[in-house]
This record gives sequence, C-alpha cells and structure tokens, in this order.
Amino acid sequence: MTPKHPLLNPQYHPWLLALAVILSRIPFIFDGYGHEEDSYGLVVNAWQMHESGHYLASRFPGHPFQEYLYSFIWNQPDWLWNSFSLLFSIVAVLAFHQAMKKTGIGFPIETSLMFAFTPMFFIAGTYTIDYAWSLAFVLLSFWALVNRKYALCGFFLGMAVGCRITSGIFIIPWMMLVWQRLDFDQWRNYILKIGIPFVVISILWYIPAFLQYGTGFFDYSDQFPYPSIPKVIYKATIGVFGLLGIAALVFAKFRWLTTKEKSAVNPPQIFSPQRITWAIIVIIVLHIISYLRLPQKAGYMLAIVPFVMMLVTMYSNRNTIRIITMIFLPAPFIVGMNITDDLRGSGATGASVKFNISGQEISIDAARGPALAEQQKRRNKMEYVDRVCDYLDTTLNDQQLIICGWWYNEIIVEQRLRPTGSDTSEYWFSCWGGNGNTVLVFYATCDELQKEVNTEDEFHGFMKIYYLPEQNLYNDQMFNQSCTDQIAEPFPVK
Repeated sequence: MTPKHPLLNPQYHPWLLALAVILSRIPFIFDGYGHEEDSYGLVVNAWQMHESGHYLASRFPGHPFQEYLYSFIWNQPDWLWNSFSLLFSIVAVLAFHQAMKKTGIGFPIETSLMFAFTPMFFIAGTYTIDYAWSLAFVLLSFWALVNRKYALCGFFLGMAVGCRITSGIFIIPWMMLVWQRLDFDQWRNYILKIGIPFVVISILWYIPAFLQYGTGFFDYSDQFPYPSIPKVIYKATIGVFGLLGIAALVFAKFRWLTTKEKSAVNPPQIFSPQRITWAIIVIIVLHIISYLRLPQKAGYMLAIVPFVMMLVTMYSNRNTIRIITMIFLPAPFIVGMNITDDLRGSGATGASVKFNISGQEISIDAARGPALAEQQKRRNKMEYVDRVCDYLDTTLNDQQLIICGWWYNEIIVEQRLRPTGSDTSEYWFSCWGGNGNTVLVFYATCDELQKEVNTEDEFHGFMKIYYLPEQNLYNDQMFNQSCTDQIAEPFPVK
C-alpha cells in the first residue's frame, strides 16, 4: 500500500487551513481600512477614545471589545488594523474545524474550506469591521459546547456579544442543543453553566456604554431608506455567498432532492440529526428576522454561514461535498456581481455583462469576484478622497461647508494623516478643532444650511455650500426634506 502524503494526515489539517486563510487574505489588507464608512468610523473613534481617555461608541449600540482594542493601536498603519480581522478569521475557521471533528459529521476539512472561502467571510477577514471577530467567538462557543465545556461556552458567547450585540441570539440554539428531555434538572444545570458567564461577560462589556450614554446606547440608526426588495434579497444571498457559492448551494439542494434517501447521510455522533437541523434552522430564522430590521449590509447574515455549511455536509454524499468545496475555493476571486460606479463601485473588466437594476448599472464579471471587487472599491474610494483632500489643501482659506455623507469618516482620516506643510504634521476639520473656514459635515438640515449660507466673513465673503457625489439625495432623505439642491452645489472635484 502506498503511504499517504504527510500533508494528508489529519493532524496537519489545522495548519493547512490556517495557512490557506493567511496566504489568501494577505494581499487584501493593505488598501485602507475597508470600503464601508464604518470601517473609517472605527479609526476616527479610536482617535477620539485615545484623546478623551474614556469609552466612546463608534456606532450604537457599540462594539466595545473591538473599539477598546483599536484604541490601543490608534496610530498604527492600516494593515495592522486589518490584521486583527485576519487573525480572527483564522480562529473562526480552526474553531469550526475542531467543532466539526467533535460532532462526528465528517468531512471537517472540506466543510471548513467551504466556510473559509465563502466570499463575505473572506472579505470580513481583510478589513476593520467586526464580522470575523464576533463569528470567531461564536464558533469558539460552539466548540466549547460540543466538548461539554459549558462555562467556557458561555464565556465565549459573552465575548461575541462584546463584539456584536446580536450574537446573543445564539443562546437560543445552544439551549436547544443541550436540551435533556428526560432530565429537566440536568438541562437547567447546563443552562445555568452557560447562561451565568454569558450574561455576566455581556453586561460587563456594555457597562462603559451605559455609563457614557445611559440606556440610549441600546439603539441603532441608519441614514439610508429601507432598500428595495431585490437589494434585500441580493445582500442576504449573493452578497454573502457570491454567485459561485449560490450555484454550489443550489447544486447541493438539487442532489438532495434527486436522491431517494432524505435522512442525514453523515449524521452527527453527539446530537441527533433532527436536533442539530432544527437548531440550525433557528439560527437562520433568527438572523433573517434581525437582518430584515435593517437590511443594509450582507455582513449581518454572515453568522449563518458555517452552520449552513454544516447542514450541507450532513445531507450530502462524498462526491457532492467535494464538488461543492471545489466550487467555493475560487468563489471570492471570480464571477462577481458588482456596481460599476467609478467612485463607490468596482468598475467592470472586459469579461463582464452589464445591466441596470433600480437605476444602478450592475455587471456580472467573470474576472472580478467579490473579494477583488471589494478591493477595487476600496482603491476607487481612496483615490477619490485623495483628490478631495488635495482640493481642500488648496482652499483652506475659503468659506465653504461640504456635505460629506458616507465620505465623511474617510476624508477625516485622510486629512488627519497627511502633512500640511506647516509647523504641525497634521490638522483636523470641523468638530476636530481645525480650520475655521472649511467645515465638513455628515449631513445637515435645511435650517442649518440656510444659516450657513447667510453667514458672511469680513475677509472671505459668504459661505459656499457643496455636496459630494449623491449626498444631495441622501441629505434630503436623512431629514425628510427637499432643499439641498437649492442651497448647495456639486463639489467641484470629480
């Protein structure tokens, strides 16, 4: 018998998974902090926390574990910030791999690779947002659960809440998994062992937010209108799994429908197939309900991904699992569905087909998958912000107010980091106590804009009001008004 190659030995699988995660994501961590305004909002928040010396939420209800950690590296380069998401991606994949081994479902390396190369999870490991952080702690909690380390399970779930408060909904499926039908007292003991550390750790993380904001921290807000139904569906499906990933899941479902046997092909050894299936269904349903409250980002659905992969593996044969794995491996890199806008989209290559949905030009691009598209979006936004800041550097003495919207945080970060040519190496705008003539605002009401436009300076004349691309629309939507186009002009930099 020919001996197996050493790399096929299961003891090396965790090392191979970690290496795959690291090598695949490293090229993506050097292009700024991310394409979302919240990515740069975390940077601004870290600066504020460093300078104020106390906790501040980057956005309600807060993400305290991440916000505190970032406040310690407030002056470090972007790649170091992004490296923490990369690190937590490794932790998430390895925790999932070990949990899969313990369940006895089988195919832990294949299932872990499907998870690792799901586009939304891949992207989450390359920028500052906490999606990979919270999911890493959720999967550590799941690993502890299947190993009957119940207090540790509760501790890790509390840490997940410290990253993202909605992670607390996993306490419900965890309660289902430890249910003891014939021994209620034993089940109650399991719940207490999980629940006490979970509640204590969760509360401890949010005490600073309560002390700073009172009960008002327990809120969320969004300046954008509720998306159209096609966008809601897109973000929760293609936005999470990518086109190739959706194709792989459809293929798995088709193979299951065309087989005579509908029971679990690879049943778990520590839970019944029915119990773990229902627990996963509850996870999916709870996240759909949470997502539909504010369906602005695909990342809100990321936490279901490893459990969807587990479900697929339970009900698929060996050949199907291997085919699905091979489809997922290139999913972040090819066949993407992207906005072609040159400023906040990713453009399109020659291998794309373009069409319009809800007034936006979309491309299905064979050569630019979701991760490559996200990287291009980051670069496009950085290039535009650089042009904006070049203009601001040359108009420091002009009386001007600029409605920035989703560009605000990135402009603040770029302007803070670039030298001015004066005695100081950095300066701030607006609320940061910088130049008094140029004012940057997120959004502003009609009354606020009218007050500014009527302000006259002895040396610089009346205030000029500008808005960055598309922010005239969102400024009006933010306050349910219709005045921005009458008061403000398009920003002169394209």
